[in-house]
Amino acid sequence: MSRKKILVITPRFPYPVIGGDRLRIFEICRELSKTYELTLASLCESQSEIDYLVPDDSVFSSVHRVYLPKWKSYLNCLRALPTQTPLQVAYYSSSKFAKLVKNLSKDNNLVLPHLIRTADYAKDLETRKVLEMTDAISMNYFRVSETKNHTGIKGLIYNVEKNRLNHYEKLIAKSFDCNVLVSKFDREFLFKCDKVLFDKSLVCSNGVDVEKLTFDFSPSGNFVVFIGNMYSAQNMDAALWFASEAMPLLRENGDFTFKVIGRIKPENERKLKSYEGVIVTGAVDDIVEHARGAIAGVCPVRLAAGVQNKILEYMALGLPTITTTTGLEGLEAKPDLDILVADTPPEIVGGILRLKSDNQLAERIANSANQYVKEHHSWAGKLRPLNERISELLS
Repeated sequence: MSRKKILVITPRFPYPVIGGDRLRIFEICRELSKTYELTLASLCESQSEIDYLVPDDSVFSSVHRVYLPKWKSYLNCLRALPTQTPLQVAYYSSSKFAKLVKNLSKDNNLVLPHLIRTADYAKDLETRKVLEMTDAISMNYFRVSETKNHTGIKGLIYNVEKNRLNHYEKLIAKSFDCNVLVSKFDREFLFKCDKVLFDKSLVCSNGVDVEKLTFDFSPSGNFVVFIGNMYSAQNMDAALWFASEAMPLLRENGDFTFKVIGRIKPENERKLKSYEGVIVTGAVDDIVEHARGAIAGVCPVRLAAGVQNKILEYMALGLPTITTTTGLEGLEAKPDLDILVADTPPEIVGGILRLKSDNQLAERIANSANQYVKEHHSWAGKLRPLNERISELLS
């Protein structure tokens, strides 16, 4: 008996699997590929992505790519400024890609766009449709627009975009049989006033691969780590805030350093390195090697939406974790048992010093956190509701 077919649409090529967005859609596809035959249609913004050799991982039966250079994306955004189309959506507009998706959809039983950036390509297709929204992007934009670091032209764009996004997210969701979000906070933010949309939306949190990120509680240095894609506005804001506000206080208590791990723009690397005690690694081949020995993994995010993968990674690795309340959203980890929660620089520094001076406390939190991710954040477990809903739609 032939397997039913799903067309997956992504705004960015998911290989190599780095960064939260790519990781989530890849894991979703890997899980679905156990039951269905998957076809990938992806936009690519560079020739290297077009030429990238897809690994033989048996996730996709076929892969289709369309080149959308950045200059065209920027032109799309300029054209969208006088309209109500969110720039997030306009950036990924391509007539060639639209034709590809329409043609491929005819041979598939269900279409799954990743993020609202590609939702428009699927909204009018005459087939079953599931929108993998991941986050309520507008919630993050509302938070960004309220920070003092986002004024001027950038602040103006965020202020305009947040309302467009909020309207668009609620409107586009009506075109799909099911909408998937990473946390109950995102679902409530978008759909709490619309029972129909709320009821047809799923919450599927993120998982973590504990086989790759092996547990090893072994604090051996005077440093804390921050893991993240530093091209993300929320990650860069968090790292800068920690470097400028928390590090001076922390270094009053000793020669502590702050290690930032993840791909980063050169100008942002220079910004972070201008603060005393900050080490920036850039992209690395082995996150585990660079994070081992840290006092803690920190997640000082102020602008986030969804679930913070970095927290799950810290917990898997055996790093006691300190997060803001915002960073804890979407997780069921218990404060002071699985994780420490602190929202001000003095509170964050106090937590680091507690973990440094009390090894038993640090080890207890690390062990409890690792048990939490094993029990609550396997990818198969978190994606089971999506698997079941797709099975219902295709029955």
